[in-house]
Amino acid sequence: MTVTDRDTEMNEVSARLAYVDFKLRFTGQVTRADLKSAFGIAEAAASRVLTEYSKQRPNNKTQKTNTIVREGFEPLVDFDAELALGMLANGFNSNKLFGVTELTYEKIGKVPNQLNLCEVAMITRAIAGSYSISCNYLSENSGNHEMRTLVPLAIMHDGSSWMFRAFDRSEVKNIKFKNFHFARVRNVTENFEVKADKQKDGEALSKDEHWNLRLPLILKLHPTLSEAAKKQVRTDFGISEDKDELYITERAAFRWIVEKKWFIDARTEAQKKEDEENGIRRFYKFELCNLDMVQQMEGV
Repeated sequence: MTVTDRDTEMNEVSARLAYVDFKLRFTGQVTRADLKSAFGIAEAAASRVLTEYSKQRPNNKTQKTNTIVREGFEPLVDFDAELALGMLANGFNSNKLFGVTELTYEKIGKVPNQLNLCEVAMITRAIAGSYSISCNYLSENSGNHEMRTLVPLAIMHDGSSWMFRAFDRSEVKNIKFKNFHFARVRNVTENFEVKADKQKDGEALSKDEHWNLRLPLILKLHPTLSEAAKKQVRTDFGISEDKDELYITERAAFRWIVEKKWFIDARTEAQKKEDEENGIRRFYKFELCNLDMVQQMEGV
């Protein structure tokens, strides 16, 4: 065996052990089938990987079910929270762990210590295990920072922030399915041991009407834009030079996020009139042309 072959084999073993560590930490369990699917290896090879991991981290998982032992879990790999969430969304990629890229790459404007890795892992394990968590949430829309009971359901990324969709058991109003920012969660505890803390039928993502409703959004370049500004928006959004409209479909659960990030004017006529009377001028790139239809679909 050449030095190159030996190095390749070592990298493959390291990647497989890192995968086991990743699955345990962020989903709570790893199986031989997971390893076979991820690396195309046989059952016997998958068993050897799990055995080797147990040798290196004997207190991290149970031997029979290969589930995480939370107390005293000692990570084998130092994961970054954003990297872990990206892999949960797009699949495990050992190249990212080892800093291997096809082209020179650097993320711009990375906020240090924005996400608490341990709390992110507790939330993603709750999604994988279908159980609830308790936490405080620093909402930007309300002063309610009291302890909540959430049932996390899915992770999302809007291009700049990581979020998760959850059923809020503490909410007294009708809308209980909501979006939450990972960065605003505090004091997370997992509720995985009691049956009552498990996800109930009415709390599943399949019952989330706004998640499952896809809205057609007809966006028109905002009339307040100058011709130069319209040209720039056309360029940024891939709109033909002879067009003023952009048609997209989006989950109802994400409409407010898209409106905020894309500067979409979704005001009613009454709201527009009120702003005009009060001398309020807002910057918009688009106007939502089919607001009435969207509101009807949403049941507003």
